[in-house]
Amino acid sequence: MEYKYDEESVNALMKWAENAQLPKELQLSEAEKILDVKQYALANLSDIRAHYPDEFYNPAIQRLYRLKDKLEGERM
Repeated sequence: MEYKYDEESVNALMKWAENAQLPKELQLSEAEKILDVKQYALANLSDIRAHYPDEFYNPAIQRLYRLKDKLEGERM
């Protein structure tokens, strides 16, 4: 999946993460189980706020996109 890293898209993603109803735990993939989803989101938001637009921190943005995709996919 192609993710967008422009300021508008990242701000929308951050707003989603701040306001989303997050489960306590989540199996993100076969190899990734998140035990505290809220803390996971907050840690990635912190990295983005501190370092955006430094591309080195794009994985924090990708992690939030993957979380959003997983949660919205489960709701469908």
